[in-house]
Amino acid sequence: MRCEWEVTFQISPGVSEPETIGDYHFFLDEKNRTCVTVRFSTETYTEKHPERTNDSEYAEETICNQHIEKIKDLLLIRMVYQEYFQPINIVISKKPFLLNREELKQAGTKLLRPVYLFSEQVINTVNTSNRLIDALTFYKQRAHLETKDDAVLRISRWLEFCESAPGDVERFRILWSAFNSLFTIYADFKGKSRKDEKEKIKISIGGLITSEEAKDIITQLNQQKTIDSLISLNIVSDYGDAFSENLKTDAKSPNPDYLLVLKKAARCVYGIRNEIFHDGPRVDDIEEKATVARELLAPVIRKCLHKMATTDMG
Repeated sequence: MRCEWEVTFQISPGVSEPETIGDYHFFLDEKNRTCVTVRFSTETYTEKHPERTNDSEYAEETICNQHIEKIKDLLLIRMVYQEYFQPINIVISKKPFLLNREELKQAGTKLLRPVYLFSEQVINTVNTSNRLIDALTFYKQRAHLETKDDAVLRISRWLEFCESAPGDVERFRILWSAFNSLFTIYADFKGKSRKDEKEKIKISIGGLITSEEAKDIITQLNQQKTIDSLISLNIVSDYGDAFSENLKTDAKSPNPDYLLVLKKAARCVYGIRNEIFHDGPRVDDIEEKATVARELLAPVIRKCLHKMATTDMG
């Protein structure tokens, strides 16, 4: 006899109003916390799912974890939609329980083992100024990415993970991994896979960010003094390329080409990346450089990822 289960997940900060997305109904409990209740079934009470992570894991645990990942993906889609990333927190507030326990007993099923005691799952969510359904509609427009193993979600997982990483150096390393994946995929779509990293960065920014969007990003960065910091760091490549000086020439122009400035600022970040990845602790002011590089890179990646998800790159 099949076992019918019910489990409730609590998600924070959650949604602003109840809504249903596919199999998931997001609702607000009496304390205004966002919850999702899921029902599912297993073949038997002692079933082991073929996708379990260890031999002691029963099917209800495996299935609950699969639902957590699916809910996480919905929240990641919203992050891409909003161009805003922060940690997600998903907990199992009501552990799985049998809806048909009495029927199973009457049928002779022995319910002897304990139900798995789920621990808190910290996975990461986003501010909820927009509805999940809006984000999902937006996301479905990106069918061109399906051949790239769901690139948008893959990159967004790096961005989400970055928000809870310890220290600016580690956060920059993770952020760069996301950016590296992004510009590699974009260059591949454009038939530029043989180009070096610097050219792929230039191609990606030029193809995914408009001049007006670049102006908005540079204006924000100027308010944070990020561009000035990149210039003052005097970043030079191992081959003598004066990245900071080249940035200064265009950034301080009376009529700057904002897209060009953004590309040259990204090249400075590329120089910092080489220092941090190759020299590590030997880099002077490594924390400062990682902080400045992350300030530049974060809005660029968010904008590029959003555009990848809404623009036909074919």
